[in-house]
Amino acid sequence: MVGTIGAVGGAGSVSAREAATVAQPEGEPVPELVYENLDPDAPLRFWYGEQHANRLREVGFDVDYNTRALDAHLERVFTTRDFDYTVMRWLDGFDPDRALRDIASEGTLEEGGGNVPGFVDEEYEEMLAEQRSTVDEASRQEIVFEMQEFMVDDHVIHPIVVQDRAMPFRTDRVSNVSGMLEDGLAGIWNMVQIETEDGELSAASHEDLTNLDPVTGLVTRANRDMITLVYDRLMHVDPDEDFLPVPWAAEAVEWDGDEALDIVLREGAEWHDGEPVTADDVAFSFEYHDEHNPDFAGLAENVDSVEAETDLDVRIELLQPDAIMETRVLAGRFASLIPQHVWEGREPDDIVAEQDYVGSGPFQFEEMSLGEDLRLSAHEGHHHEPNVDEFIRVETADPSGTASVVEGGAVDMANFDLPADQLTALEGDPDIELESALMTSIHYGVPNRRREPFAHPAVREATAHTIPREEIVEIGADGFAEVIVAPLSPGLEFWYNEDVTEFPYDLERAEQVLADAGFEWDEDGNLFYPPDYELQEEWPDPHEPPE
Repeated sequence: MVGTIGAVGGAGSVSAREAATVAQPEGEPVPELVYENLDPDAPLRFWYGEQHANRLREVGFDVDYNTRALDAHLERVFTTRDFDYTVMRWLDGFDPDRALRDIASEGTLEEGGGNVPGFVDEEYEEMLAEQRSTVDEASRQEIVFEMQEFMVDDHVIHPIVVQDRAMPFRTDRVSNVSGMLEDGLAGIWNMVQIETEDGELSAASHEDLTNLDPVTGLVTRANRDMITLVYDRLMHVDPDEDFLPVPWAAEAVEWDGDEALDIVLREGAEWHDGEPVTADDVAFSFEYHDEHNPDFAGLAENVDSVEAETDLDVRIELLQPDAIMETRVLAGRFASLIPQHVWEGREPDDIVAEQDYVGSGPFQFEEMSLGEDLRLSAHEGHHHEPNVDEFIRVETADPSGTASVVEGGAVDMANFDLPADQLTALEGDPDIELESALMTSIHYGVPNRRREPFAHPAVREATAHTIPREEIVEIGADGFAEVIVAPLSPGLEFWYNEDVTEFPYDLERAEQVLADAGFEWDEDGNLFYPPDYELQEEWPDPHEPPE
């Protein structure tokens, strides 16, 4: 549905802004709006941030627009929170809990946390807790939908677009290609299904691959993509099942009530060194990750115990119902299964030699030259045995180098996303196709509601109408993006609420919202608060709930 506003008027009528323009406004002038953005290293945000700032100026705001390098930008937004408005690309993942929690939970107000809007609401906190404890997916979906409506209607953030992480592959060399939300051609399902005539698959990426450590080596996406191939998880999200988790290394995962899971491992599964994968390995993996990986420990905080009941049976007891157990723990990026006989008694830093890269995944490690290439071979007998015998990852210096080796035929595909200009250049090659894969992270605007002018709800609502989303898609992203209306990626079809209130780009509507709230303009186009509006003079600590 579309947000309602006052009538703008027909032909010959006076606009809302004209009607609210007076020689001497009685209210206080709206203060300068400090807009913080990234520098050109984030090209899409850099482009549309300036476009958006100009639209705000057209409405009457005095905008101080700043772009900074990444570290300085993060300091300003996440640490000091000294800004009025910013744009971000964040909130990735296949489960809605992370996005809904990170951006608006009281628990993420702390320094470095994701609640940079400074939003605190008791009703929202109750819904957040309820969806986390609702294991039934259909019931949980209803709560998640309601939370998205809540965030959009109160303008906690302004959803903008989701990018298309399109990746090129050579149709004359590979077949049976299936890209995946967020991961594109690097997704596990594509990597086991893709076929080549000679049994050798090659891919190029311009992101550094530093290691294959499945416990503490998940710093970059390049690492994660390759670790996923070598190390199994109990479950993986499945594109054919609305990106909900399905058993992978597990044969079956069954809930026993809402506070326990019974897991049956696949019979005959082996580590790459030939040792059997057992329930003891699973229990050990949980214990080791919990001790050495704080990201995993935070997600698994509701796990009370993990016990091996037989060689293939594992029981997980929870402290309380936890809806993220399957998606973010059993199928999550921090949940690689590791062999007890390799890791027991050793610190993560000790697992650095190539002979220690022993997993149970569909590909096994052969050799790696940092900065050059990685070679993996198919793990014969794996429950999802690849259709290729060998996979070679080639590292390039930059995106243009990646595009060049695909175009020239030196590799079969790029398993990392390329900038829009490189993708556009490859589209005309008859032997190359682009596999579309929306990101799970989204672009969104953040009004800092702890400060003026966004402490006023009408300013937050009016700003929602000043974002030129269609232009961002067509011009800024060269078509490799999609407009969004809710605070999740539409690629997560099961969780995305497409029926939230929409606030389309319309500067006249923005002015109408302000005029209806009593704002006025002077004859020079400067914006003033309603005469009876009292500005908040002392701001609460940006990292603490307001008193």
